[in-house]
Amino acid sequence: MTIDATASSGAHGAATARRTDSYLITIANQKGGVGKTMLTLSLAAHTAKANGRAFVWDIDPQANAYDLTSVMNSPGYDVVHELDPNRVADVRRMRQYDTVFIDCPGSLEGREILSQIVRASTFVLIPYDHEPESILPTLRTARRVAELGIPYAVVVTKANPQVGADHVLDAWKTLEDQQIPHFQSFVRLYRAWPNSLKAGVPITRWNERYAPKVREDIAAVHTELLLNIGRIAGARP
Repeated sequence: MTIDATASSGAHGAATARRTDSYLITIANQKGGVGKTMLTLSLAAHTAKANGRAFVWDIDPQANAYDLTSVMNSPGYDVVHELDPNRVADVRRMRQYDTVFIDCPGSLEGREILSQIVRASTFVLIPYDHEPESILPTLRTARRVAELGIPYAVVVTKANPQVGADHVLDAWKTLEDQQIPHFQSFVRLYRAWPNSLKAGVPITRWNERYAPKVREDIAAVHTELLLNIGRIAGARP
């Protein structure tokens, strides 16, 4: 696969290549504006900060993940904008990366992107901002992933820190009532995230009052993701 890389993680090389396929983490929701790109890029940056090798595949026609990374100063991960879901097998076999994060488009109706990408995924993260217009698309996305038999969980995003825990607890109850699995970690909404993008600096290196809180949230999501992947691997014969 031809890669139009915008940054190097600094940890590549044949001597350190994985012996197995990379983890493929799909970030998907049929509703746009729920934080897919934010979750994708921040998890990739956190992986790089932890000395992992991350690759972002932007399969969204809007190319937000690709464009935002292109203007960053040393993001620490590689990125490509590729709209052909048939390339998923090629991407999964790129063993010079530890984790591949796929930023899917907000509308998947009429396309085979969701099915093709999800079938090859290690795990699917479904960001959810718990707004009225996001509930049904999130449930539809979750049920589709469940039908395909791929491990997944919803992650609450854009939680207003001024509201406190009530917003997150209500989101979790909504999901639990529908028997949709969710992470115990969540991502709060702070201006530090868009401000870091505006400055072209990864959130892992952004110096602002609430930036450490954003990093704390992303680190918690990343840890919970790895624990889930570990449980999956441990359950296999």
